[in-house]
Amino acid sequence: MNYCRLVLLLACAMLSVALTALAQSQTQISGRIVDAAGATLKGAQVEVMQNRATVATATTDDEGRFSFKLPAGEYELRVRAPGFAEFSQRLSVKAGAANPSLAIKLEPAGLAETITVTPARAAVRLEDAPASISLLDAHDVQNAAAQTTDDLLRQIPGFSLFRRASSLVANPTTGGVSLRGAGASGASRTLVLQDGVPLNDAFGGWVYWDRVPRTAIERIEVVRGGASDLYGSDALSGVINLLTRPPSTRHVNLEASYGNRDTGEVSFFASEKWKSFGAAISGEAFRTDGYFLLAPTIRGTADAQAASKHRVLNLRLQKDFNAHSYVFARGTLFDEDRKNGTVLQFNDTANESLAAGGRVQTGDGSNWELTLFGNQQRYHQSFTAVAANRNSETLSRLQFVPARDGGLSFNWSRLNAGKHLLVAGVDVRGVRGTSDEIVYANNRATSFVSAGGRQRRAGGFLQGIFQLNAKLSLTASGRYDNWRNSSAASVTRTLATGAVAPRFFAPRSEEAFSPRLALSYAVAEHVNLHVAGYRAFRAPTLNELYRSFRVGDTLTQSNEKLTAEHLTGGEAGVAAAAWQRARLRVTGFWTETVNPIANFTLSVTPTLITRERRNLGRTRSRGLEAEAEFKPAQHWQITAGYLLVDATIRRAPQDARLEGLWVPQVARHQFTLQTAYSHPRFVTAALQFRAVGKQFDDDQNILPLGSFAVVDATVARPLGRWFEVFVAVQNLLDERFVVGRTPLETLGMPRLVRGGVRLKLER
Repeated sequence: MNYCRLVLLLACAMLSVALTALAQSQTQISGRIVDAAGATLKGAQVEVMQNRATVATATTDDEGRFSFKLPAGEYELRVRAPGFAEFSQRLSVKAGAANPSLAIKLEPAGLAETITVTPARAAVRLEDAPASISLLDAHDVQNAAAQTTDDLLRQIPGFSLFRRASSLVANPTTGGVSLRGAGASGASRTLVLQDGVPLNDAFGGWVYWDRVPRTAIERIEVVRGGASDLYGSDALSGVINLLTRPPSTRHVNLEASYGNRDTGEVSFFASEKWKSFGAAISGEAFRTDGYFLLAPTIRGTADAQAASKHRVLNLRLQKDFNAHSYVFARGTLFDEDRKNGTVLQFNDTANESLAAGGRVQTGDGSNWELTLFGNQQRYHQSFTAVAANRNSETLSRLQFVPARDGGLSFNWSRLNAGKHLLVAGVDVRGVRGTSDEIVYANNRATSFVSAGGRQRRAGGFLQGIFQLNAKLSLTASGRYDNWRNSSAASVTRTLATGAVAPRFFAPRSEEAFSPRLALSYAVAEHVNLHVAGYRAFRAPTLNELYRSFRVGDTLTQSNEKLTAEHLTGGEAGVAAAAWQRARLRVTGFWTETVNPIANFTLSVTPTLITRERRNLGRTRSRGLEAEAEFKPAQHWQITAGYLLVDATIRRAPQDARLEGLWVPQVARHQFTLQTAYSHPRFVTAALQFRAVGKQFDDDQNILPLGSFAVVDATVARPLGRWFEVFVAVQNLLDERFVVGRTPLETLGMPRLVRGGVRLKLER
């Protein structure tokens, strides 16, 4: 017994000595990781490998630093961070030798290494994305002369609004967006998100493009093609996700400018971090006197400049638990005021929104994300009738639209065996809104009309991306959605008599199943072929169901009998990248939409065009899109895009004469070209060119909008470490082009010149 105790004591002593010697023989390895501009990188993953096995890992802190201890030996050090190329180097550790702190600089990711989150609702490499996607980063935003997000997105072929006009002067109800010739309307056929939270107006479906300050945008991801399999309604033709800068240590971006037409703007982003707690505040204030929408030859004393101003303030608070887990809360205040081109026509909007949620990564590698959001909004607008000589106008309607909405999304994702990605989730969104109108006749209020109701949407989805072998991957997904309209009514009260005429609409519900199947085959390194088939849908908004509106001499009536639009489509294409300097993507697509909601013309008179929203029948959109990006030298970048689309009406039971005509608001040809030279120490110069082919403003194809081309330009020069001065010009050649016919021609933006200063402070 004593002998056993003695052996045990000796063994413990030897183990203690061995452990002490091992600890003393280990060497402290530390370092700091920065980007190409010298800014620290938090959350970068550092891995040390020996004989292909991982022996140590670390994550950089707020200062971009990491450290760990290693025994003597030969190792390989690898560093990974989203948006950056992987870094690798040999590391030799000698016993007792002092190892200097490592200074590692990460370069931007190659074209095929860029990480994207929108097409899969989880992080995937751009070349592995199961959809056609375009990216605009913070440099693209800054280099563009555009002052609004919608004008910036016109660099992407296939992007189109209901009207060609910029949101600087356009009525917000014309801000609905579509992709790939799906056909624009006031309601968007593309889902627009800010950090995954819907920006589409819950009542009307249009988009307020100035709700996100430009200086707060980190990148924009545009997914083309039906995406209802993951995102449900509104994603009929794709998804646009505006991803904003997260809170970081002591970061300030500010841009102030002033230009002709009394156009002034201040946009800023500022953030700070205190250990694991961060805060970011961003905002924007803008105003312009605008311009006259009509040509001088037809303009009268009733016409006025289409002016606008807006203000937005956004605050985000975030608590990080580690590199993969956090909680956040965000609040936004937004308001805008617009003059709509005549003395008496105006609209204004006020919106307050809240969002909160978080992300947690559990021990099995699962990522859990929850987001809650809510909005409260008040919209006002006036409508008038303008005399034929345009020297007088009379008020026809005053409209007030209060609306509230709220919702949540809950997602789960996990990468199995390093190659199979599973994603699942549920979404719910509800909205309540009414359109309250005072109707005028002969400058006197004659009646009060209130119409509206409630709508609830809910859906769940499941997606799997499977790496079948080294070259072939399969994506399969499906989503079920159900939506219900209730408490809907239209009540008219005659003011002279007090008589009330109510109309109550029975509750209605519909459902949809949206599958998607895609295959991707790696022909060679950075050369991928892909083919996909999918179904998508869009439910009519409360605005389309119950609210009428008037633009110029065109009255569009609501229709409470509208049903959902359903799209079936497919695509095939090739994506290739070479030498980390060039990328090319070519995709052919075909889609067919059943029951598209269109503004159907009922009658045409010299003073009034009357239309009604109707499910038209069937439309088809087919074509080819191509994008190329080339970096010929260190400071140069050239991008180009082209869209050829044949969008036609295939079946129209209400009026067979429409069959074979072009889908309204869709141009057959679109071409964009951007070139930029950027040297951080000397100058940045960028040029953007955009050409749009002929299209029609109406379903009967009797109001054509001709082709046009515009050129924008920017030049910026740094003044020291923190400041930069710049000049930006939109429509450099002052091209005159038509953006709408109602039936009078309305004009696009003339030359707009502005100069300003940028401030960038970063710890």
